Amino acid sequence: MKKFGITVCVCLFIVLLCRQAQAVPVDAVDISGRNYADNVLKEIDSAEESIYVAMYAMYVRLGEKDNPAWKLVEALERACQRGVYVRVFLDKSPLIGNDLRRLNKSNDDAYKMLKEAGADVYFIKPELKLHEKLIVVDKKTVIDGSANWTQKALLENSESAEILRSMEFAGIKLKHLGELEDHIAAEPVAKREILEKVRIGNSFLEDKRLAPRMVTDSDGHSFDLYLWFLREFKDSGSPVIRLDYAAAARLLGITIETRDSKYRQAVRWVVDNLKNKYGLIDYVIDAKGHLDVRLLDYEDASKDYTAPREGYFNVAIAYWEYGFDKRLMLREKFAYMIAIYEQEIARPKLWWQKSLKGLSEKYHIGEWTLSYALRELKKLDILEVRHSRVEGGSDQDYSDREPNKYRFKELVSPQEKERQWKALEKSFGAGMVKEARELAGQIDEGNNLQAAKDFIRIIKQYGLENVKQATGEVEKLGADNPLRSIGYIVGVLKRMADERV
Repeated sequence: MKKFGITVCVCLFIVLLCRQAQAVPVDAVDISGRNYADNVLKEIDSAEESIYVAMYAMYVRLGEKDNPAWKLVEALERACQRGVYVRVFLDKSPLIGNDLRRLNKSNDDAYKMLKEAGADVYFIKPELKLHEKLIVVDKKTVIDGSANWTQKALLENSESAEILRSMEFAGIKLKHLGELEDHIAAEPVAKREILEKVRIGNSFLEDKRLAPRMVTDSDGHSFDLYLWFLREFKDSGSPVIRLDYAAAARLLGITIETRDSKYRQAVRWVVDNLKNKYGLIDYVIDAKGHLDVRLLDYEDASKDYTAPREGYFNVAIAYWEYGFDKRLMLREKFAYMIAIYEQEIARPKLWWQKSLKGLSEKYHIGEWTLSYALRELKKLDILEVRHSRVEGGSDQDYSDREPNKYRFKELVSPQEKERQWKALEKSFGAGMVKEARELAGQIDEGNNLQAAKDFIRIIKQYGLENVKQATGEVEKLGADNPLRSIGYIVGVLKRMADERV
């Protein structure tokens, strides 16, 4: 046993009393008392790939730089800036009993700091007290104990803590942290375009005569104009709205002529489709040629339609204001609506899960079409996808896998996205960011800021040519293969390094 000051390095077998007790060998270093902050700071600053934190109290006040807790949060910010993936869970439980009027606000400043630095930081729902003081670094180092990140804990209290090194043990702790995903609280959102939503009937997606038929018939004009009508009805507050031909033409990309009214005829053709083909609207034309539109209930769409109303899902007006109604192809718009609907059904869970076969049957559209559209949403960084793996089986055997999991990501305006990329270029150079984005694009992550940061990190560690070679190997795997990921690319790079040795 070798001593380092009052820090002792030993080898332990940790017995875990969770689902099934198991002994795991670890190298342990005691960092109790005043040794905690400096040692944790070193671990964070030496992180190369990822840092996961679950903390009851991360108490800093903005500008309070002499607080050791501030220095730890600042170290997480630095980790984000150098491309390390940082994911943090913070407590938001009531301070007294179950009084939801008095929630723990001590973590609010740390949340703000980390959010602005680009970390994935979340509050846990108030119903669950997050009493953890757990950190996992690079999937191999676990820091655990009694110490919160507060000035009192780090400078005054008697606290016990340790560093435990073991990939197996770290894996168990990461799995435990993964269970917190289902308890994440809704993030506070202040943007009007995200808060303000348009209500759409579920049957628009599920009735094979409505949106599925539009997709099958490549009738994007009817799809777009109907959703536009829903938004117009919401804004007007009236059961009837007067059609603005010029605005509708601009929406549909129809050229507006100045000498005749062909564009009005083209718009009327779409309006007639919504009335006669889909039974979604009715309209009347007055003596002056003004067309007044009335939205029909789905039950009135057809005499033989007897299925009960399913309810509604909600689309943020950011869909229009951020230009996704123009940017997405029709099948991608359909998948976009499906993702929102399934996300609302899954709440309060963060992820929704359904097989392509199940989606195809529910929404009356081909599996290939859905697979392609969902992949395009992932490429645009709208949808996060977790590809399931077979425990102990072959990753080429797709038949035995659980369905993929999906998470609809909060929309970001094009201006904000551009600002984020410019900030990354300022930190690492436009050339480096361009290389990273191109490599990330080979695994469908070219618009994902965090993926670009990950590639920057591994380019610095392994060299550009090696990363290109490894990424090329992984790119050849099927689009739905769970190994088609940055993590597996790192594995290939490590194998290549070992072979050279």
